[in-house]
This record gives sequence, C-alpha cells and structure tokens, in this order.
Amino acid sequence: MSEPAPAPATGGELGERRLGTIHAVAQALAIGPMFSTAVVLGFVSAPVTGAGFNTALAVLVAGLGVVAIAYAISLFARQYQGAGAVYEYLVRGAHPAIGILTAGVFFMGTLFLGGGGIYLGLGILTNQFWTEHITKSNVPAWWLLSLLFLALVVALNYIGVRIAIGAMLTFAALSFTPMLILAIAIIAQANNSLDVFNPSTTSVHTVFNGVMLGILLFVGFEAAASLGEESHDPARSIPRALIGTVAASAAFYVVMAYAISIGLGKAAVDKGAWLDPTALDNLATQYIGSWFATIIDLVVILDATGLALAICVTIGRGYFALGRDGLLPSFFAKTSRHNTPWVGNLVVVFGGGVLILVGLYSHTLDRFGLPRNFAAFFVAATAGSFAVELVYLILAVAAIGLLVRTKALWWQYLIVLVAVATPVLGFYGALNPDPHSTLNLNWLALYWALGVVVVAVVWFGAVRIMRPKQVANAASYAAQHHGVAPLDENLDFTPAPPDTTI
Repeated sequence: MSEPAPAPATGGELGERRLGTIHAVAQALAIGPMFSTAVVLGFVSAPVTGAGFNTALAVLVAGLGVVAIAYAISLFARQYQGAGAVYEYLVRGAHPAIGILTAGVFFMGTLFLGGGGIYLGLGILTNQFWTEHITKSNVPAWWLLSLLFLALVVALNYIGVRIAIGAMLTFAALSFTPMLILAIAIIAQANNSLDVFNPSTTSVHTVFNGVMLGILLFVGFEAAASLGEESHDPARSIPRALIGTVAASAAFYVVMAYAISIGLGKAAVDKGAWLDPTALDNLATQYIGSWFATIIDLVVILDATGLALAICVTIGRGYFALGRDGLLPSFFAKTSRHNTPWVGNLVVVFGGGVLILVGLYSHTLDRFGLPRNFAAFFVAATAGSFAVELVYLILAVAAIGLLVRTKALWWQYLIVLVAVATPVLGFYGALNPDPHSTLNLNWLALYWALGVVVVAVVWFGAVRIMRPKQVANAASYAAQHHGVAPLDENLDFTPAPPDTTI
C-alpha cells in the first residue's frame, strides 16, 4: 500500500538505535514464564476444564500455535518499525482505520494486563511472602506494596530503557535458575512417565481443553516489537526475539508441566491438587527443602517485576506514538532528558492506581468468594488477555494480506492460518463450558474486554471526526523516519555475532 504524506511530528525523541536482539528478548519476556508457571499453569491442569495429567502435552501444542502467531507478527516486524509497534504494523500493513482502532484495543487492554493488574499481583504475592517467610506481625498492606512496585517500575523506565531492560534480564536470570533446578530435582527423584504426552491417558478432548487455556500462558511476547524504533537492526532482532522467546518459553513450560505432573502424581492432579496455590511450594519442600520454597516464592516476585517493567515500556511507547502522530493530545509525546516517554509511562500509574482502588473497594467482586484483591487481579489480567488475543487475531488475518502481496510459499499460509485459529481457540477454551455464569470470572473479564473495545471505537470515531488529517497520516513519523523494508525479502534467522551489551 502507498504511504501517506508524512505530517509534522510533535513531542520529543526516543533514544538512539543502540538496542539489539538480547534487549528485544528481554522485552518479549513480558510473558513472565516463572510467574505464569506459579500462577497460571495450574489452571491448564484443571480436571474439568483443563488437560489434567496431559498438561505438558497441551502446553506443547499451545506453544506451537503461539509460535505461529509470533511468525505472523514477525512478517510485519521485518517490514515496519515504530514505537507503537502493533499500531504502525496495521496502519502501514493493512489500513489506517484498522491500525488506529486496534491500537486503542491493544494499549487499553495491555493496561489491564500489565499496566494495572500485575501490580495487584505483586502486592498480593509480596504480602504473602512477607507473612510466610519474614514475620506475621507488622506486615505491610498489599496495596502499599503494590504502590511501591509501581513507583519502582515507573522510576526505572524514566531513567532509561537500557536500565529497565537490564533489570528485566537480571530478574529473568535470577528467577529462571531456581525454577530449572526444581524441575531437575523432581525429574531425578519422581516416577517418570511418558503418559503425560499420551492423549489416551485422558482424552483428545481433554488435551484440547488444555491447549485452549494454555494459549493464555504466552500473552505478552509481542512487547518486543515496541523496541523497533530504538533497535539498530530491528528487521532481524525483533522477529528473532518474537519467535525465539516464544519457542524457548514453550520448551520451559513443557519441562515445568512435566516435572510438576510427575511430582504431584496422576491421582493428585486428577483431584485438582495443582490448583492449590501452594502446590509449587509443596513440591519444592518435598523434593529439595523448605528453604527452597522460599527461593521459589521470591523468584516468582522477581519475574513478575520484570513482566511489569516490560509492559511499562510497551505502554509508554504506545501512547507516545499515538501522541506524536496527533491521535492523542500532544503532551503524550513528551520525553524526559533520558529520552523516555514519561507521560506515556504515567498512564501505567493511572491504570495501576485505578485497579488498586477496585481491589480495595469494588463490592461487585465479592460474589466470587475470593478476597477482593484476588478477584480484581484475575479479572483484570484475564480481560487484558482477551483484548490482546483479539489483537493477535487481527494481526494474523492482516498477515494473510502481506503474504498475498509477496511470493509467499504454501507453508507460510499454513502457519498464518494456524495463527488465525489459535486466538479463537483461546477464547473458546476460556469461556467454555460455563456460559454466562455470574460466578465465572472469565465472563466478567470478557465484559470488561468488550468495554475496552467500545471505548476504542468511541475514541476512533472522535478522532476520525475531529482530526481527519491525523487519521489520514497515521504512523506518518514512523513511515518518514524508518522506511519500509523490501516486501519480498526473506526473513533471515542466520546467527549474528553475540550481542550482550546492556
């Protein structure tokens, strides 16, 4: 498609193009592998709605589906670069209206997922850690701990993206090692069995249920794309980070799912033992020692902090890009003396603050029989996941158009069709078989996500009427300054020299 005439950009500038593949990988770790292993993976094993003892197989298949989504997004990433990522991809690779509307859904949905909900999770986890491993008296309130994490994340992102990414990599490295040690310890001592990979152990239908839920484990990997404007070779580094991180995370989840399954045993998994929030602690105590359970709880908090850092980078740059192109007030495009989008980052403060208030005072969440802050966290995180999965679907469908305009091979179409099907299955798995139950957190989360879509439509309608020139010239800054790679260029995954600069 032809590029619109660029309109003058407003606001500041982001940092120089000094980021490489390792920085993009750190951003893609917004998946939060250790956090998801501790908090989300158990739901994939649910005896009635999940995969039971075949959780490892379900996660393996789900991972292959999300690799297909990562490939579809990489088709855009090797052509287009910009701080708004999804926004620029769809404006320039599909249609301005699609790109702007999807940007509204994505950046508001991400605010629920990692710009607000994660701080509830961090406050709850840290409060529990303090009670269980430090002292049961004078424990700081969960909401105060949430605010402290929020301040830390915004401060690190204000100082500079390289500082924030360095912290992400440090937290990821510190948290990955104990988790892997736990898996090895379980596998070395437990009764190993390949039945976890045999669908006849449960049923194909049961495995399929787990696959549909397992997709939620990977939401967040697309955060790597937000660094395209600050990467020295984004056409290589972003696709590598997207596909490589999803593949590596899938392998990690499979190993952990296998270890936890055999560690608990089939009978216990079938009875729902994995759904116990203390399941991972119990395994650490049983196979290594109670002191190791303390370490596991700590690394989950570290990994969640890294997740929060990565999502803040994404959100800040997304609102910055929209402000720079005149689709939001120009003050969103302001940058600090460190070349960071500080106004965009403050959106995270707003999202986190609002959800903390919901976790404190929303009586509508009391009906779920959970502590109010737990219910707020689960609903917000799930609503954000629904919004992001909708964006995955739009990107995958739009990727077909990219393939049509190239000399695409048949297998590329096959991968992208898998990418289209994967988020659809994710929705089905999360919402079936309990339709519209007032006690189903997922359905309330869906209504929140639909609210995000409605707000995005209203915003798009307003800018279409009030700022038609800006709509016509959407993503103009990225088009003017970052160009377009040749559309028929093959994606090159050949090894590059090590890039370890932080």
